[in-house]
Amino acid sequence: MDLYHTTDMDGVSELNPNAERMEALIQQLDMPGFDESDHPDLALVHDTSGWSLTLYPSGVVTFENFDDDDNQPRYMTGIKRDKALHLWKALARGDVDGLTDLPWLRDEV
Repeated sequence: MDLYHTTDMDGVSELNPNAERMEALIQQLDMPGFDESDHPDLALVHDTSGWSLTLYPSGVVTFENFDDDDNQPRYMTGIKRDKALHLWKALARGDVDGLTDLPWLRDEV
């Protein structure tokens, strides 16, 4: 089993949440005052690979690996909540190759 964890709007981490719990966490994005929370984003980190998917209320999602100094962050915009859940579930399964193949945008360096 792959190890992964989420971080919610209060900065609380949860180890290996199931799909229903992931969906409940993602619903936090639509809570009033989310933007003023301690952590105004939600993240799922695949601990084995170091890859992370961070969700923002605006529909932006970032995909990056903090363990790889040469890895430039990727992002997508307009991501609806159901798609965000799909992405989180893919990373929880360790499907880094499938996620990497998606049409991510990158800022020019």
